[in-house]
Amino acid sequence: MTATDAHLLVERAKLLGAEIDEPRAARLLAYLDAMLALNEQINLTAVRDREQAVVLHALDGLAFARTGLHPRHALDLGTGNGFPGVAVATLHPGASVVLMDRTGKKVRAVGSCLVQAKFDGVETMNLDAQQAPSLRRELRHAFDLVTARAVGKPEAMALMADPLLRPGGHLVLWLDADAEAPERLGPFRRVAMHPYELPAPAARQRVLGHWQKRA
Repeated sequence: MTATDAHLLVERAKLLGAEIDEPRAARLLAYLDAMLALNEQINLTAVRDREQAVVLHALDGLAFARTGLHPRHALDLGTGNGFPGVAVATLHPGASVVLMDRTGKKVRAVGSCLVQAKFDGVETMNLDAQQAPSLRRELRHAFDLVTARAVGKPEAMALMADPLLRPGGHLVLWLDADAEAPERLGPFRRVAMHPYELPAPAARQRVLGHWQKRA
């Protein structure tokens, strides 16, 4: 299989409805490669093969474009290895994006990868999302978008996102195709479910759950 370069990533992203240029694709791949290199020392992902990582991290994150949202202040909860937050930042270079995780070594690793890839407008934060609103009051209702992938069930994520999202803000969760997605999650109401298919060499069906907070 041909190794994915910036040009090929642009073409593969289009199939998911994501429009990015080659410089942004190159920066996203630079981040991914830095993350995979650090993964030899710190457990950031179970995916060791680069082409599978392109699919399961980069392309999966770029599927955010299917929501049609254009965030200005985004928060990726439990970011882990930086995805999908870094992909959201790639799609929306004018937005400010915060990658939050409670594990310090992961946050430091993500920060190092961001520097290597020369990402602008992306900040890392070593905080437990449940404690963030009380420890950092400036974060309360500070975001118009909260994203999360493989962190918890929708009900738990809505509870964590609520104090951090402004009224009318959006919660987007990466889910397995057969995952439950309640129409209502407290103050959130489901807007849409966006199904998509990831290609080989890690082909699978996925869905983005999209909820909006009551204004």
